[in-house]
Amino acid sequence: MGYETTLVRETQREGGKMTEQSRQPKDKNYNLIAVLYQSSDNVESLKTYIQDAQAEGDQELVDFFEGILENNLRAAQRAKEMLVPRFQSEQE
Repeated sequence: MGYETTLVRETQREGGKMTEQSRQPKDKNYNLIAVLYQSSDNVESLKTYIQDAQAEGDQELVDFFEGILENNLRAAQRAKEMLVPRFQSEQE
């Protein structure tokens, strides 16, 4: 996964549906780190999708994936900017 925290998800059957019994820890910094990780991971996937769409000559898909890529880059950058002061204030 790229980070040390182990995600444990337990699900149970309720009325034929799988529902999440237990989520990750209720920690705002953990959640922010998760957003940073997911956004960064999405960026890498989207780069591949863009290359594939370019190879197929599908400019509509290229434009679509590039827009999503930009959103994920902004989200990852904002998460990093938010994490730094939070960790600094916790160490004081």
